[in-house]
Formats: sequence, structure tokens, C-alpha cells
Amino acid sequence: MDKKKFITVVTAGFALFAMFFGAGNLVIPPYIGLKIGALSGVAFAGFFVSDILLSFLAVVMVASIGLTFTDLGKRFPPLFVNALVFIIIVTLGPLICVPRTGSTTYEVAVQPFFPQIDKITFGVFYFGITLLLSISKAKIVDIIGKILTPFLILSLTILIVVGTLNAPKELADNGYTFREAFAFGFSKGYLTLDVLAGVIFSGLIISSIVREGYQREADKKQVTILSGIISAGCLVFIYGGLLYLGATSNLSPSEEGVSYIDILKHIAYNVLGSNGGIVISVAVAFACLTSAIAIVSAMGEIFENISKGRIPYKWGVWICSIVSFVLSIQSVEEIIHYAGYLLDFSYPITIALTLFVLFFGKQVKSNTPYIVGVTLTAVLSGLFIIGDLQNIEWIIKFRTLLPLSSYKIEWFLPAFLSFVITTVIIRIQSFAKN
Repeated sequence: MDKKKFITVVTAGFALFAMFFGAGNLVIPPYIGLKIGALSGVAFAGFFVSDILLSFLAVVMVASIGLTFTDLGKRFPPLFVNALVFIIIVTLGPLICVPRTGSTTYEVAVQPFFPQIDKITFGVFYFGITLLLSISKAKIVDIIGKILTPFLILSLTILIVVGTLNAPKELADNGYTFREAFAFGFSKGYLTLDVLAGVIFSGLIISSIVREGYQREADKKQVTILSGIISAGCLVFIYGGLLYLGATSNLSPSEEGVSYIDILKHIAYNVLGSNGGIVISVAVAFACLTSAIAIVSAMGEIFENISKGRIPYKWGVWICSIVSFVLSIQSVEEIIHYAGYLLDFSYPITIALTLFVLFFGKQVKSNTPYIVGVTLTAVLSGLFIIGDLQNIEWIIKFRTLLPLSSYKIEWFLPAFLSFVITTVIIRIQSFAKN
């Protein structure tokens, strides 16, 4: 590998890692470790599958179809693709992830040190910076990969290394079975939003790689996959470290009223003393800012593509920043609470489409199986959300009867079978005509 390609791969890999690693990525792994204890390694395996592995596959899927997720419109009806893209980017952007970055930064990095600064004032400042750094989409990957990410990785590495060497207690058995631990970690992977991020952020990364001169299909895929591997490696190290710190912290896993943020702050101060607040504040600030910039930029680009230029890139950036600012006034706990229902709908759709296109894209050319599989996934996901919200007994019972329900992927087998059956029917019809 020549020097230019190496620099491109590392920069893009670091940028992709930083885009993935936002507010939820910081606070969720320590929570998993605290709850699971001795079987944290098993929980991490579940978390790895639902978060890191599926996110990597989402990036590879986009690279296989073109430059951005919207390139699916070359294969599927534009209305179908645009509806999916809109659901994903609005869920990922102004409704959940971006406001969560602002709220997390305020609660961890600002309020403890500057209590006189209210959340609205901080929000204006935070989203003003996000807007300023997002407005030029050509520089996004360089800003994140070369400038912001090194500070993020350094601060987190200090916390993890020192915390691991000075763990306050041994791993304790918290009463979970292997299956329960894996299912717990797997289900919490949804809350990071990384699979949604994968299909959206990959467009920014791939476009940057093409601008660096890697326009041949083989070169584009190679650099994208290598960048994804670097990103995945960083995520494994950081996630694993944070999860271990949660598992070995001296907090009680059964303690009531302890929030995700409280666990992270407790670990930081316990590991690094008074300096822990500074280190975790830097980590939170850079983790949240990099994700916010990436998502706001992606929303601007996607709105421009979907509207065919009628909504300019800068308008999308402004819209996402303003809506995110308004919603960021809520606490992190409040955002995570309502995020669960939105993710229970959008996540399965994204995972289903990613797996179908990635593993069957070359063999199954007809649009119909993909549309049937994804539509069934959406219908089941929506039905189960209604059942939970309205406490409808027959829906809840039906959900628990489906295979893999304990892993929150009860939609998977029905969607897969519908895809296969539709494919078989279409091929029989085609054979009969010939």
C-alpha cells in the first residue's frame, strides 16, 4: 500500500469511528458492564454483533451499490428508497442522536463546572459550532479524521488504560445466564444508532475517498472496507474498555436512580480523581461534536439528493441544527426513553435491507422480494410498538411466540422467509413463461 492510500485509509477510518462514536456510545457500554458483571464478555459479544458488525456490513452494503444510500434508487422505486432514507435520517438526526449529543455534552462537560450556564445558552453555542463546521461538506472528513478524532481517542485511551490497571473490584456474578447476557448486550446495541449511522455516514466517507482519486470500483471498495476495519477496531477497543470499567466499578448494579450519565461520571472520577472530570469532559465534547457534525452534514446532503436540489445542502444543515437544538433541552434520560420506540421501528427496516442487499444483491435482481421483506419488517415492527404502547395482550403474546424475540429480532425469520418465498414464486413464474 502506497503512502497516499495509507493516509486516506487511516483518515477515513478515524473519521468513520468518530462519526459512529457519539453520546450513546459513551454511556451505554459502562451501563452494560455494570449490569452484567462477570459475563460482560458474553454481553460484549452480543453488543458487537448488533452494533459493530452490522454497522460495518451497512458501510460495505452502501459501497457495493454506489456512493450513497440513495443510490438504492437505481434498483428500487425512488418513492420506496426516499421514504426509507427519510425515516432513517430524521430518526438518526434531529429526533434522537443530534439532540442527545448536545444534552450529553451539557450534563457531563458543562453543568458540573459551569452551573451558571443554562442549557439554552449552551445549546445556542454548541449547535452554532456544529452548524459552522458542517456548512462546508467537502471538508467534513478531514476536520473529523485529522483534527477532532485524535483528541477523542487519546482522552478515552487514558481513561481506559488507567481504569483497567486500577480496577476497584473484581468481576462479580450478577445472576445472568449466558443467553440473558448475550441478549442484553445485543438489545442495547440498538440504542447506539450505529447501524442507521452506517448507511448514512458511509456516503460521506465514500465520497471523500472518491475525491482523493480512488474512482475505480475495486479501489473504492478496498479503501472503504479497510477504513471500516480501522473504525471497527477502534470501536472494539473503546467499547470493550468502557464496558470493563463499568463491570469493575464499585457502583451497585441494583442501585435505583443511577442514570447512564451518572455511571460514566462516577467511573471517570473514581479512575482519575479530580482530573477525571476534565478527561471525560474532553472525551464527551469531542465524541458528541464529531457525531453531530457528521449527522447534520449527512442530513443536508440527503435532503439535497432526495429533493433533487430543491432543498439546498445548507438548508438541510440549518433545519437539522435548529430542530436538534429545541429537542436537546430535554435530559439524556428523556431522549433515550422516547428513542427506544423510534428505533424499534427504523432499526429492523435498516438491518433487513442491509442484509438482503449485501447477501442477495447479485443473485436476486427483482425488486419485489426486497420490497416484500422490508415491508413485512416495517409492518411487524409497527405492530409490536403499538402492542407495547397500548399494552395489547394478543400482540405481546404473538411477539413472544416468534423465534429470536429475546434478542429483539423477532421480525428476522418472517422477513427472511417472505424474501425467499417471494423470490421462489417469481422464478417459478419466470420459468413457466419461458
